[in-house]
Amino acid sequence: MAEIWGRSDLSPATKSVFNWKIENFQRMLKIIGQTATGFYSPRFDVVGLDGKVHSLKLRVTQFTSTSYKGYSVTGVSEAANSRPMGEVVPFQVDVAYIPCDLMLAGTIEMELNGQTILGSIGNAEQDKFEKTITNFTNQTYPVTIKTSSKDFEADSIFCVATTQDVLEMKVQLCTPGNMTSSTSLVPTTNEQTAKQVGESRLLSDIKALLDSVDKYADFNIECEGENFPCHEAILRDRSPVFDKMFLQKLREWNTREMIMDDVKKETVGHLLEYIYTGQVTKLVENDAELIYVADKYHIAGLMELCLRKLPEVEDNKVVDILILADRHNLEDFKKLSMQRILKDKNKFLKDEDFVTKLNGTPHILMDFFKL
Repeated sequence: MAEIWGRSDLSPATKSVFNWKIENFQRMLKIIGQTATGFYSPRFDVVGLDGKVHSLKLRVTQFTSTSYKGYSVTGVSEAANSRPMGEVVPFQVDVAYIPCDLMLAGTIEMELNGQTILGSIGNAEQDKFEKTITNFTNQTYPVTIKTSSKDFEADSIFCVATTQDVLEMKVQLCTPGNMTSSTSLVPTTNEQTAKQVGESRLLSDIKALLDSVDKYADFNIECEGENFPCHEAILRDRSPVFDKMFLQKLREWNTREMIMDDVKKETVGHLLEYIYTGQVTKLVENDAELIYVADKYHIAGLMELCLRKLPEVEDNKVVDILILADRHNLEDFKKLSMQRILKDKNKFLKDEDFVTKLNGTPHILMDFFKL
């Protein structure tokens, strides 16, 4: 029997910052901004709940409506400076190309002739995210729409002076963060003690930490262009070599990253899985490399695991393990590899690759006579 344990988590809000400088703003607003679609910014990216990257654009349109909320518009004025309609140009800014399931909150900051105008969508600090995005709400200078019967405060409209030729804006958009989920099987029997069940659940939780490690990582290992986020505390606890590296405050301690260029990225993945969980669950393509990194970083448990699995590895991998064991003085691995070869000597001697590699290390041939 096994219990199925599920774990879901939501990372902190993900922020994207986009700066947009619009030259000849008045001319663009006059010519293009009055069209139904207005004009658009270059694309910029945000990351959604599902971890996918979405490309968005900002859209600017001039407010040219002849009616508002059913009333005929007679004018628009900026309340802060009480300038008449002829001296200001009203416009709206919104986010375009939004997937239907994308949730956003954010702020917009515009520099207008030395003055700053602010706007917002939702409130990321209060976890108020908008799913159906509307225009940015004006927070700084309320704009009044004058109609034939009454006046309205339009909080989604901005105004600039007719002399404004360059508009600079800075937009910060936040998504709720990435949601991660994982499941694991925890074997249980009626004979298990509370301590054993607790240990199984602890292992499940630590494995889930590895699955979502990129959210809280404080160190990074790079191999073959791929990043492996991880945690200093766990690396130090599991490997005396890592512990010494951090203790001596070497270059990696300062840069918060290290490059492993002597093994394949799959081997790094196996190494970190063992460091976090005490297991290697995926198929190991290069057993010799895994033994190498286990020895290099003095991870005794991984060395023992590799030694126990040595009798089961494919024949074509045994000679590589033998040569590695000889080079690094791993006597247990060397002895067991040689025993594997002697047991099926005729089979190995028919393998041209085996013969070629062994001829390159003739001193190992002499060691066979010592067994």
